[in-house]
Parts: sequence; structure tokens; C-alpha cells
Amino acid sequence: MKRLLFCAVVVAICGLITGPASASKGGGSGNLKCFSGAPATCTVSSSGSTVTLDTHNGGYAGAYLTNTRNAGAALTSVDYTFNYNCDPVDDSASCVGGGSPRWSIPIDTNGDSKTDGYAFLDAAGCGSDGVVSTTEADCGVNFQGADYASWDSFAAAHPTYTIANALPFVITDTTEPGTTLISAISVTRS
Repeated sequence: MKRLLFCAVVVAICGLITGPASASKGGGSGNLKCFSGAPATCTVSSSGSTVTLDTHNGGYAGAYLTNTRNAGAALTSVDYTFNYNCDPVDDSASCVGGGSPRWSIPIDTNGDSKTDGYAFLDAAGCGSDGVVSTTEADCGVNFQGADYASWDSFAAAHPTYTIANALPFVITDTTEPGTTLISAISVTRS
């Protein structure tokens, strides 16, 4: 069931990337966009720096930065980071659970630039401390059912893997209803 949901999300994101009316454009830079599947909602702040993902009633919501395709980049040459805060109104609400919020990073395993799978870094696997990043030594990675202690250990185990020609995205689809504030989404390439 989770695999079907993930496939539906990926299809929805691919549709958003081509520019449907439901994508939200961030304020300032115009690079931050969000998506959601009913009944969840997603809004980008007027400054374009924060995304509010509301999954109080179910569904999924997420965000991505446009122009962050890094096709062919070595895993060691790209860093992915985002910060998150759970519901600021209800301190007892948790937005961490079921593998979200998380990065979904497209991976090419055979050199054809196509996505052969997604590497996942989620809040719980990164210590639930408000940051999910490939630069954190204790931020676990899951790829095709295998777990790695960190992005560096994933890259070391698969030195020929590269980033596929697709956009990485942050998503929350937790079964824990709540509001997740996502900020400081960053994709950098050295």
C-alpha cells in the first residue's frame, strides 16, 4: 500500500514540475514550490522561504526547489538539507512518523540518467532534531530497502551511483496528523 502511495506521489510531482495550476510559487526567488494530495494542503510563505504542510485530515504534502536537477552528479558532490518544525500551536502534535518528513532523492544506478530508485532521509532516521541533511553523520539513508548509516556510507557503498535527472523533493505523508513547517530547503553542488 505504501508503495502505491509513493508511486502516486511521484506521478503527481512529475505533473507539478511541468507547471500545473495547483503548484504554489514561492515569493522572493520563485524557486520554492509545493504540492499536496487532498485533503492535505501546502502553502509557501510570502517570503518564499517556508512551506506549511497541513496533513490534519490525511493526504500528503511536500515541496521542491525548481532548477535543482543534478543529473550525473556524484553522490559525494551534492548536499540536501531542510529544517522542520512540528505544529507550533499544538506542542503535543507530532509531525515525525512513518518515514516523514523526508527527502526523496532520485538515484541513477546504471549511468543512463534515469531514476532507478529514490534515496530516503527522514526525520526519525536523523534523530528527530529538526534537521534532515546529507551532511549529518547520524542521518540514516534508505535505498531500495537497504539501510545505510549516513549519506557518506551510502556513497561509499555505491561509488558509481549518481543523481538521476529528476527533482529531489521533501514530503510528509505521516499517519500522525498535524502541521509541519519546512524551511531552509537547500540543494548544493560542489
